[in-house]
This record gives sequence, structure tokens and C-alpha cells, in this order.
Amino acid sequence: MRLVMPFLCNTRVLKTVKLPMLLLNLTLAVIALNIVILNVAMAKSTSTAKPTNFIQYDATSIANVKLSLKNNTAAPYTQKAYKALIKKADSTLKMTNPSVMDKDFFPPSKDKHDYLSLSRYWWPDPKSPDGLPWIRKDGITNPDTQTDHVDRGRLGETMRAIRILSLAYYFSNDEKYAQKGVSLINTWFLDENTKMNPHLEYGQSVPGNPKSRRSGMLDGRVIPENVLDAITIFSNSPAWTATQDTQMTAWLTQYLTWLTTSELGKSGASQKNNHGSWYHFQVAALAWYLADDALLKQSIIAAQQSFPEQFDAQGAQQHELARTRAFFYSCFNLQALALIANIAEKSNLATANLSLWQYQSPTGQSLQLATDYLMPVTREEKWPHASKNLDQSQLSPILSSLVMYANKPEYQATLSKIIKDLTKNKKLTSNQKRTYYEFVLLTPQLLTP
Repeated sequence: MRLVMPFLCNTRVLKTVKLPMLLLNLTLAVIALNIVILNVAMAKSTSTAKPTNFIQYDATSIANVKLSLKNNTAAPYTQKAYKALIKKADSTLKMTNPSVMDKDFFPPSKDKHDYLSLSRYWWPDPKSPDGLPWIRKDGITNPDTQTDHVDRGRLGETMRAIRILSLAYYFSNDEKYAQKGVSLINTWFLDENTKMNPHLEYGQSVPGNPKSRRSGMLDGRVIPENVLDAITIFSNSPAWTATQDTQMTAWLTQYLTWLTTSELGKSGASQKNNHGSWYHFQVAALAWYLADDALLKQSIIAAQQSFPEQFDAQGAQQHELARTRAFFYSCFNLQALALIANIAEKSNLATANLSLWQYQSPTGQSLQLATDYLMPVTREEKWPHASKNLDQSQLSPILSSLVMYANKPEYQATLSKIIKDLTKNKKLTSNQKRTYYEFVLLTPQLLTP
């Protein structure tokens, strides 16, 4: 826009006004114009910005990390983790967008838009001529359930890619990561030709068993775990449009409605093990994201009421300890409950006697008690239950939450040791690498000297 300043266009004034006064007037005019432009920009930013209600992340923590990376004051391990993130994000840019339409098998509905997976611990029955119905072998994964014939692998791959790209965009401000992340969301959830229908009626199916299985809802946990925070981050990019935001809100609302009103969903709510905890996490996360405080409150109360069923007087998780991977499933269950507890703290409900971290059941069960039952493993004491490939780092998300949201600094030294010990292992699993890099990138302040 061209600005016209009358006092500069009057030749008579130019002849009579001294040069210093002219320059002063010009300077004041430019300053006034800049103030107007700044105020307009600030008003626009305020009107369109969304609150950073992160499900997984701590807004202050990652903002501090972003600033330290920009100022080149981040710790070397944080800088290394950031470079690893960008490298992974760059490789993700090249991936073909997965879709539920890519599967070879049809679900019972004959509609490929319906999500389909096979339960991982089920195998053909050797006593049956055709192997049907399949039988359960706990802790032993059937590789035929993890192929691209069904959707589970693609769902996990897509959600992880969206998470990686959103973090890369957050820390770098490079639009190419937002554009790719948004395109993945659009393909999986929104495009009429490729989208997944908002339900899990055919999740964790078992060949030979025609019934829908409530355990299939466990597959859906990766959606609120990864997509909700990604949308919050992508909402600052022009790649994420108001139309997409409206459509995605509608999809998430429909999915939440299915979780809470369908027969399968209501059955899932009654589960007393990690399946029930992850069900309540999904409902709590979606309710908070969609601003349904009443439903969020119900989810927190439901989690509280599950304590006597899940924990004994010593904090042992009886349902998880019966598994062949008892330590993993104990941590897996606590991770879901910790996420619900963190959401309660971030919302305004924790102040209304709904703090899950501070809650103790009438018979004495609590999240801290359940965590303490697992702590001897971190002191190299013998684990008295069955467990394949016992891994202390599986406890780190719970300890991080205890320090950050439950105000329990006594766990920080143990947490730091677990993370630092990962650097001494030359053969880290993919999950251990992810645990380490995300920890030193997102919460480096929790590492003790």
C-alpha cells in the first residue's frame, strides 16, 4: 500500500521547514505506521491462535527447548535428538500416504473403509482341519496378523509419521513438514475416497470367530495419542485449513460417540485391565480436545473407580501380572492411567478433587503405590513374575509424569539413570531409541547432572 504524507507534498512547506524538523516528522510518521501494523498483526494472531492444550506434551517444556535450539544453547544430546528428528522427518516426506483402502482382506461389512486388524496372539488351531477358530497363545505374536493384508501396521505407521512431522514442524517452522503431515491426516481421515470410517468394529478380529471384539479398541489409542497434538501444532500452519479442522472435528466427534454409545464401546468401558485404561484414555483425551468437560469428568472418575479392580493392597496389577510379559503390561497399563492423570492436571478438573495423581481409593490403592511396586526392577532386584525381555525404560513415561505433574521429585534420579543407561547400550531396540530421543528432546530438564 502506498502512503501519502501531505506535509511532504507541499513545496511551499519544503522551502520554509528546516531539514532536521522534516526528518523528525518523517521518523515519527514511520514509527506510528509500524505501531498500527504491529497492532493489527497482533490482533489477527490473537484471534486465530488455538490454546496449546497438548495431550502428550508439556507446552512450557517444548517451548523452552525450541528457544534453546534457536539460540544454540541446547544441550548436545538435545541437539543430536533434534537432528535425528529432522532426518526421520525428511525420510517421511517421501512415503506414500497409507490408507485403509490398501488392505487385501475385506472386513465382514465388505466395506474397505472399515478398519480391520487381526489379534496378534491368536493362531490357527492345529487340531482343526481348517485351523478355525484360531486359538490364543499369550505373548507369542503370530506374524500373519502383522502383515499389510490388514490395517493395523498402516495405522501405526501413519500415526507415528504424523507425530514425527508435527514435531519437526514445531521445532523448525518448515512448512514442508506441516504440508506432508496434513496430507497424511487428510488421506487417512478426511478424503472421501480413502478415509477410515470412525469406528473399530472389526479391530483385533479372530478368524473363525464372527463376533466383534472389544479388545479391538486398543488399536485406536494411537489416534488420540498422536493426532490431537499434531492438529494443535499444524493449526499454526496455512496447510491446515478451517474446512479440514471442521471435518476432523466431526470425525473425532463421531468416533467418540461410537466409543461411548455403541454396544462394543460400552463393553470396552467395563474392562478392568490395560484395555479398559486405554479405553478411558481415549475418551478422556477426545473429550478434552472437544471441550466436553462433563465426559472428561466421567472418564477421570471411571479411572479412579478402576483402582480396586486393577491394584491389590501392595500395588500389584493382578491382571497384568498374569501375562507372559508382566512388567511390560504393568507399565503399559500405568502409562494410560498416567496420561489420564496428566490431562486432569492440565484441565481445570484437578482442582475439583479430581486429581488422579493424588487420588487414593478407600482401600488404599493409588498410582504411586502401583508405581512403587515396579521400582525394585530399577534397583536391579529380581522381578518375581514372568516377563520376556524386561526393560526398565518402559517405566520412564510414568516416572516423567510423576515428576512433572504429580510433584514427586524423588523419582527424578531414578528416571535420569534409566535414560542415561540407554546411552551405554549399543544394541537399543527401536522402542528404546524412541524413548531416549523423545525424552532428551521434549523433557531434557528432567535429566539430573
